[in-house]
Amino acid sequence: MNTKRKLTPKDREVLLSELPPEVTRIQVIDEQGKQRFRKREELADNDTLVFNSGGDLVVMNGAPGRPQKAELQPINEAVGEVMKQRRAALNDDDLLEVVKANPESAAVLDFVMVGIAEEAAALGFERQEMERRGQPTSQVSVRRIGALKAIGDSWLKRKDQIAAQGVDMDSPAFKRLFGFIMETFKEALTSAGERPEMIETVFAGLSKKLDGDWQREAVKRMTDG
Repeated sequence: MNTKRKLTPKDREVLLSELPPEVTRIQVIDEQGKQRFRKREELADNDTLVFNSGGDLVVMNGAPGRPQKAELQPINEAVGEVMKQRRAALNDDDLLEVVKANPESAAVLDFVMVGIAEEAAALGFERQEMERRGQPTSQVSVRRIGALKAIGDSWLKRKDQIAAQGVDMDSPAFKRLFGFIMETFKEALTSAGERPEMIETVFAGLSKKLDGDWQREAVKRMTDG
């Protein structure tokens, strides 16, 4: 069981000086009675040091939080070279770069379509080679059909984005914008002197109208101009 102990300033200074260098934080009870870990240089004069059942200070070695994940080393040079090439390929990948920069960008879907199309083309070549060698091609054909279907689905999604002039009403960005508009509207009502209960009534009626039909009509009006 941990205990706290009052020490003279001199005894405290001696005790702290004897701590090993790997100790980074020391448990104390502050002036408000809260138990916390402090860095050595952040110790206050009115902090009470905490001792464990063995009479030693309760301390922490290293940085707080989860320990850092150790980087795995390759078992040999050949594996290390493969890992190096993999990292280089990831750094040069256009799709990964776009997703990291702006995951909500319409360009993400463009890169996805290109990637799927490349895989479909590769599967088509593989099927032709298997046919030439007299091998069964059913499994490759099924995989290629799946890739082609994915391209079609992606194309329809891209078409919807273009039809809506790039406005995706289900995107987090649009939801944040719409929320800001509603906050501004509410502040305007408050500034105009409307009673809080009247404002709540207005927003309750408004929320009922913002259903799926409203969203479809909004997209239609943006598309029709």
